[in-house]
Amino acid sequence: MNVAEYIETVSAKKGANLSAEWKRPMKVRKSAGDVVVEKITHAVVRGGVDYENIGTVKEGREDGTLPKENAGLPWGEWAEFPFHITHKGTDYLRLYPSSGIDFTPKTQYFLNGEEVGKEIVEPLCLASEFKVNDQKPTCFTIKAEALVRIG
Repeated sequence: MNVAEYIETVSAKKGANLSAEWKRPMKVRKSAGDVVVEKITHAVVRGGVDYENIGTVKEGREDGTLPKENAGLPWGEWAEFPFHITHKGTDYLRLYPSSGIDFTPKTQYFLNGEEVGKEIVEPLCLASEFKVNDQKPTCFTIKAEALVRIG
């Protein structure tokens, strides 16, 4: 999906919960040899949302668990706020976890095109490819080319 299609889809449903899917290659260890490991994530997300208007962000600013003021993007710049970020010639899309429903993103792993369990790909991939904690992310920033569908 390209950036324009994403913005058109999300603009029509700003802040609404949407089903999304994105796919990316995972970084593998040199010792893994010539293998291709891919990860597909399925999630319910919202797009076109201003981070400052999210309820948990407002609460965090009030109770001190978040800084009083937004420090801005840690990298890149907004090409079209609040949808599209660019960084070093790469386009990224900003998505936020669903609101009002409890949905944990689902992940599928593929080894050379065949679906396998995490336990199969984990020894092949760099440790940085796997989450360290089980906290729900505050946002998803994904490469535009990785987005398979949203709607």
